[in-house]
Amino acid sequence: MTAIPSNLVQTLQTHTSPVNAITFSSLGGTYILTGSSDRQVHLSRTEPSKSTSTTTTSPIQKYASHGYPVLSIAVTRSNQQFASSGGDRAVFLWDVSNAEGTTRRFGSNTSQAHTSRITCVEFAGADDSVLVSGSDDRSVRLWDVKSRDAKPLMVWEDAKDGVSCLSVPDNGVEVLSGSIDGRVRCYDVRMGRVVVDVMAGAVTSLELGRDGKTMLVGTLDGKVRLFDRRDGSCLRTFPNEDQEQGYKNESLRLKSCLAMNDGLVLSGSEADGKVRAWDVLSGKNVGDITQNTTGKVVSVVSWREGSKTEERTGVFAAGGAAGTVSIYGT
Repeated sequence: MTAIPSNLVQTLQTHTSPVNAITFSSLGGTYILTGSSDRQVHLSRTEPSKSTSTTTTSPIQKYASHGYPVLSIAVTRSNQQFASSGGDRAVFLWDVSNAEGTTRRFGSNTSQAHTSRITCVEFAGADDSVLVSGSDDRSVRLWDVKSRDAKPLMVWEDAKDGVSCLSVPDNGVEVLSGSIDGRVRCYDVRMGRVVVDVMAGAVTSLELGRDGKTMLVGTLDGKVRLFDRRDGSCLRTFPNEDQEQGYKNESLRLKSCLAMNDGLVLSGSEADGKVRAWDVLSGKNVGDITQNTTGKVVSVVSWREGSKTEERTGVFAAGGAAGTVSIYGT
């Protein structure tokens, strides 16, 4: 079984409030974007520059146009732009090279905007030409990045409670959303239909496997489950014991992820400041790491596969209520 990557690469101490969103850059993940309740998005290096210190207190760039906590970040495949969302009820589009202000704000000048905070955002379509946003207002909205039209391309209002998470396959025709109503909905844009999977509790985390055939779903019954998308069957439940000491997810949105070429599942906890890892094949716990010693919530983890030029198999970042981001590698 593969152990949890445990070598501390770097600690980011750039934010002044809880960290809610972590996203690695595309094309190798040299950089990392973090979003916080301090209303800022920070751009930092994934690994420290040629310095002996593993602690970074100043980011490369700060993006500070949000008026409310930042809850989600998505990066284009070209790394030239990123989108962020939160309590502002609009999706902010940024040029990475320009921290002076946003390029566009989707939903800021239309009556068809979200009416509550936007919890999640993802790019979709050819050349990342579409932005998908999910909100506590129970809707999913699609925005045309290339057009100057302020209105959304599509609005889906099937959820009976807030939309908490999104995932977009590479096939270009599907959008998956998770909701507090305990449902994962798969929208087929081309066919105009939706397939609904019923979960055991409110959905707070959703991620597709690398091949798009599996999905990892976190719910507020304290479980993270791996599903086969073809027939909806549950392949594995984490933790597989009724009570794994210390692990808790009952009331807050915890963002879990797949790691090590989909061989591991990583998740933070509401209870003890730790990140836990489970082996996908056996379902067994293969270790944990203390992200913060104060026992504060670890609400988000994000994985980045290694490249051929690196000695590492990959790295993951974890953050939460402590306000720091810890990056670990193999």
